[in-house]
Amino acid sequence: MPRSTPEDGADVRLPRRLLAAMVLVAFFALSLSSYVALTRSLQYQTRDEGPNAGYAVELASGRLPTIDTPVTTDARRYPQVVEGLKTMVDEPHRHIWTANHPPLYYLMSLPFVAAAGALDAPQVMIVGMRMINAVGSALCVLLVGLIAFEVTRRAATAFLATGISASCAVLVTAGGHIANDGVAVAASSLTLLATIRILNRGLSARRLALVALAGAAAAGAKAPGVLTVVLCGTAIAVGLLLQDRSRRGVVRALVGAAVATGVPGLATGWFYVRNIVLYGDPTATGALLEKFDREPNGTWWQVLTDGSLWLDWYERLWVPLLAGGYVVVADLLAVVAAIGLLVLVVRRARTGSTGQTWARPGWLLLAVHAAVVLVNLVGFVAGGGNPNDRYLLPLMPLLATVLAVGVMAVVDVIPVGSRESRADLAAAATTLALGVYAFLIFRWFIGSQTYVGRLPNSDARGAELVVAVGVVCGLVAVCLAAWPARTYAAPQPLRDQPAPRRR
Repeated sequence: MPRSTPEDGADVRLPRRLLAAMVLVAFFALSLSSYVALTRSLQYQTRDEGPNAGYAVELASGRLPTIDTPVTTDARRYPQVVEGLKTMVDEPHRHIWTANHPPLYYLMSLPFVAAAGALDAPQVMIVGMRMINAVGSALCVLLVGLIAFEVTRRAATAFLATGISASCAVLVTAGGHIANDGVAVAASSLTLLATIRILNRGLSARRLALVALAGAAAAGAKAPGVLTVVLCGTAIAVGLLLQDRSRRGVVRALVGAAVATGVPGLATGWFYVRNIVLYGDPTATGALLEKFDREPNGTWWQVLTDGSLWLDWYERLWVPLLAGGYVVVADLLAVVAAIGLLVLVVRRARTGSTGQTWARPGWLLLAVHAAVVLVNLVGFVAGGGNPNDRYLLPLMPLLATVLAVGVMAVVDVIPVGSRESRADLAAAATTLALGVYAFLIFRWFIGSQTYVGRLPNSDARGAELVVAVGVVCGLVAVCLAAWPARTYAAPQPLRDQPAPRRR
């Protein structure tokens, strides 16, 4: 795989072979999510599937719901949703409590709602809404690798970061349910990627348009996307000002920030104003906590310093709650990465350099983004919110990249073979191991007691074929990453040849 040096790191481009391998890893993750989407019965409250489906039904009827709007009771058209209503013991849970979210994901679901009615096939809506989430989650897996490449400038690290995110149980299994997380995290990650490219490579109309459109999707899918939009707009302004402090540079910085934040604001601001009018705050958090009689979980500082909570959050990203025996894999990954990061710190202290090519603005943006997300999340949990593992998914670009950097730092100190070939093989082997782990977790999940019931008329054989294709894609990806890159000799200039003698 081609590598960059400190001198040419800013101009390095992603190798096509690596990009193809990363896309195949994302397809592997998509195949596992697709099986869940195609076969599992509707989980009314477990993944908020009932109210999310009810949200889309209300939109299809031309109404934007509130958190007090009842979920549909049309048993003929939506039998699974109505059946789930019967399991709720109180009235608040029979409402569309997810109506505090902006409507992008639910607008994307409208074709499937219409198709379900036209075909008299209720499962079309369920599977369709799930597949939107699954595709978004798979896109996030790919975007994690692209972001890792932008900030590390190292192909092996980027591929490994893709494999790490694909092994995340929450991304894969939760991606198979009716939820807006996949779309939201993919849009947020794309906004970060486009912003980092502006910071690394300069402002262009195409990159700025991508930031604006991705930001509009992030803010239109879930409230944390607003934080991403504001942060990325600020980063663009500061980054451009530091590059050029002339009058022209100031204008470019202000225009860039205005477009990056203004387009999402115009597209989605009305919804958050509506939430303020209806509930008193942009996210309706207070109204929801009151609706479900939630009690505070302690002070902000108590939640922040609760080490067991953070460890549990991290482990649950990779290990379902009841699959305790698999937690050793997540812990081992963290320990190896921590050792590698310590190696980099020691090397920096001794030599003044880590031996790596870093894109510092990108790292800073990811770190600040993670801090903002965590501060917001800590406040939510302290107020009585549920510490759901899905809420950590916006951190995946930073988390997977840091873990990959740490693992590769350990590989770099192993005195076997050349540094580059060793990195390629290690990234491929580690990704293969993580892929096996993801498949084992998947097998455990679909065979566990939590995987209750099947969708009516679901085709288990067809879903298994999808998984088989995904496994093949994962194996091909590992082979592409491990296969030695071919090198080509630079073309030699033609030398002047003596003119032929005339006879």
